Amino acid sequence: MAKVIFVAGTVLRLPAKDAGVVNSIVRVHSSRIGNTRSGKGQQVERREPVRLVNEATGAHTLRFAIGSGNMDIRSPTAIAADYDTCDALDIKPGEKVEIGVYRAGYFAVFKHYLNHPDWGYRLATHMGAGGLVFGIIGAVLGSASLL
Repeated sequence: MAKVIFVAGTVLRLPAKDAGVVNSIVRVHSSRIGNTRSGKGQQVERREPVRLVNEATGAHTLRFAIGSGNMDIRSPTAIAADYDTCDALDIKPGEKVEIGVYRAGYFAVFKHYLNHPDWGYRLATHMGAGGLVFGIIGAVLGSASLL
C-alpha cells in the first residue's frame, strides 16, 4: 500500500454548498495544502485525488483534497467530509477516528470513475475506455494487414 500522507483524527461535516456526489471533495487544514508538487510527504496539491481509508475497518473512498477555505478547521489532523464520504467510511462526523489519507494513483482514480455514482461520469469513462480498446484493436488489425 502507498505511504500515508497523514492520519486524520477528527472528521467534521462539510457545508451544504460543498457537499454532494458531483463535488467529491474533502477539505483539509490549509497547512496540508502545498502550492507545488514537491513530493514532500505531509502536503497534498490542491484538487489532488486522495484515498481516504478508515484504519479501523478498512473501508475506503476516493475524494479530491482542497484547503479549508472559509471553514474553520483548527486542527491540522482534522478533515471535513460530506455525508456520502462518512457513509462510505462507516463513520459519524465529530467522532474520534483514524482516517488515513493516501495519494491516489492513476488506476485508483480510473476505477473510481468506472463505478462513480453519477451516471454521466460513469458513462463517459466507459465510453472512453471502450474507445481506447477499439482503437488498440484497430491499430493491431491495421498493422497485421500490412504484413
